[in-house]
Order: sequence, then structure tokens, then C-alpha cells
Amino acid sequence: MANFELAGLSAAPGEVVKGHLGHVTLADGNKVGVPVVIVNGVEDGPTLVVTASIHGTEINGTGALLKTVRATDPQQLKGRLVAITVGNPFAFQVGSYFSPVIAPTGDGINMSSAPMWPADSGGTVTLRLAGVIGEALKVATHSIDVHSNPPDAIPFTLIRRDACPDEKVLNEMEKMAEAWGFTVIDSPGRSATGVVGSSLAHGIPSMTPELIADFFLWEDNTNSGQIGITNTMKAIGMLEGDIVPQATPPMKGDFYMADRLTSHKGGLMWIKHPPGTFLREGDTAVDMMDVWGDLIEEVKMPYDGYCWSFTGGVGYTQVVPEGTQIAFTFRER
Repeated sequence: MANFELAGLSAAPGEVVKGHLGHVTLADGNKVGVPVVIVNGVEDGPTLVVTASIHGTEINGTGALLKTVRATDPQQLKGRLVAITVGNPFAFQVGSYFSPVIAPTGDGINMSSAPMWPADSGGTVTLRLAGVIGEALKVATHSIDVHSNPPDAIPFTLIRRDACPDEKVLNEMEKMAEAWGFTVIDSPGRSATGVVGSSLAHGIPSMTPELIADFFLWEDNTNSGQIGITNTMKAIGMLEGDIVPQATPPMKGDFYMADRLTSHKGGLMWIKHPPGTFLREGDTAVDMMDVWGDLIEEVKMPYDGYCWSFTGGVGYTQVVPEGTQIAFTFRER
């Protein structure tokens, strides 16, 4: 079995190699790179690329990926794990969902929507880093983009059936999602940007698991990510062993991403039901109360369905102005 080569890094069979996939240069000459750990197995097998912290607020994906890297014995591995531990180092550095504005032309880009393959090589620094990730996707047989929701959420995995080019990719993606062990929710659409869209557009099975409590490195949320990544490696033939169930059992059903709930009055949001509770059309999901204690709005479900998370305002405070998107919803087909 030959060495695995990527972006100037070389990992011999059974070796773990750490470095950067590529860099962009700032005005003062400092370079910002995309950190990666390559765990190369001793037998041929799949190449799984896993990204974390594409959004800089969602750091527990990084924690889960680091735990997985530390626990994976390359002597027991078929193929290789390419662990991109911080997908957007600019956003990660300042704890921001988007890249911060660091140039006169602006940036403020959502890395999940950035073109990666093909990349915008003449774009801003974030778009150029997206292209660095795209180079890793070109060697992948499978990919996972680990994200996270606020603390008041259920763990789930987004798949994209519409974006799959054929049944083989669809079936492999669904196998990965089932093995991960979270509730599975389909996200309609064919966008070919970001890790998942770029992968699927080129026939690489991919998915987006969503952990909970994104700002926090807790044992339970990082453990669930480690279990999910390891389960996926077992399912695609990289590791031996049984699938380990998640602490939160998955909801069963054919679910799809629906919409968001929005506040039309500013004030304090009082969540009426835990995330994942089935609500009928017209049921109240959130009460809005003003600072004088008066009920000023009942935010109701526009259809039968569920809320997967309650997002709130800045820093997830439950004090929000009018026009705030306060919850994500999903439904059953």
C-alpha cells in the first residue's frame, strides 16, 4: 500500500500526520491555514473526509473529530480518515458563524454556501480557503460535514436526496446517516456548494450531522459526534465492530426540513414545548411577552410538525426583537 499524499503532506501506511492543507496570507505577512490530521490505515479502503467548524460557533464538531482522531488506531484502519478539524479558521478564531470582515472588499461569508469544487480561486480569503477544502474533497470516497445547533435542540442528521446523482450515492448516503444514529431529516434542494453539495455533485456520498450545544465542549455532545463518526467508519468498511447506539434514540419517520418560525413582536420568548415534540397546525410553539409582563404574540405552528431547535437572539438569548427567526421546523411526508 502506497503513501497517501495530500497538499504536500505524506502519510505512510499506519501513520498519523498533522499539518495544514493550505494557507492564505494576511496583510502583515501572517498565514492562516486549514488544519488537518490524516490517519492512514494499513490496508486499502475508503477515504473519509470529515470537516468541523465550518461555522466558527459550532466548535463541538471539532471536539468530536479530535476525540475520534485520538481514539482511532491506524493499525486497525482500512483506508484513511482526513480530519479537517477547523474548516473556517477566521470564524473559529472569533467565535462567529460567518467569517469576520477583514478586508476593504468585505468578507462575512457563510462557508457552508461557498463554492468548493470548483472553487472561486480569485475570491476573498474565505472563498480561497473553501477551495483548499475542495482539494481534499477531490480525493474522498465519502465525506461528512459536522455542524451543531443551540443547546435547546434535538440531535439530527441532514441528508440531501434531491442532490444525489444516482441511486448508488443515495443508498450510501442513507446508510451513513442511519449508522451515525441521529434522527434523519431530508433537506430539499440541489445546491452544489459547501462540503455536502460539492461532494454530492461529484458522486461522493455526504451528510451533515447536527450536534447540540454548539458553543460548548461537553462530554455528551462531543461523545455523540465521536460515536457517529466511528459508526460511519464501521458502516463503510473502514473499521470492524458493532454500531454503537446514540444516547438519544432517533425519531422514526420520513422527515424533511420545512421552514422557520419568526417573531413578529419583540420581547421575551417562552418556549412552550421541548424540541422534537409533535405539534398540530395552530398549536402555540412560543409565547412572546413584553417587558411589562403582557402576552403580545403566540407564535403558532403553520402545519403539523416539529421544531428541531429554538435559536433565539444574539448568543441564543431568549430576548429577541421582532423579525427574529426563533425556531427551525421539520415535518413528516
